[in-house]
Amino acid sequence: MQINLTTDYALRCILFLSQQEGDVSSKEVSDAIKISREFVQRIMQKLRGAGLVAHTMGAAGGYRLAKKPEDIKLMDIFDTMEDTMRVNRCVEDDEYCSIGMPSSCNMHMFYEILQAKLDRYFNENTIADILTQNFKLD
Repeated sequence: MQINLTTDYALRCILFLSQQEGDVSSKEVSDAIKISREFVQRIMQKLRGAGLVAHTMGAAGGYRLAKKPEDIKLMDIFDTMEDTMRVNRCVEDDEYCSIGMPSSCNMHMFYEILQAKLDRYFNENTIADILTQNFKLD
């Protein structure tokens, strides 16, 4: 499993916004995280759709967090930006198994436990935790 680059940029956008007061333009975000303004706008559109970012139109407008950093779980961002966060195909919702026996497969059981740990980690850690480097590892 590897988080895609767009998700990494979304995390960086959220982190940048969490350190700003008031609305921030897409150009300011673009300059801060070193990606194109158009790419920032596409990312922000997805984040707005998920209710994580708010937007005000106009010359004095821009983007801001729609929630407090402590209320934005990492999983909220991953669910918005990623097609899947599963470590293996067999732990997807449809439980597809290439060998046809997930209930008796040692690897399937291992992947289920690993997935549960990752899900818990991503649901327990927030943007505020990243900002303070106070990660919940257990």
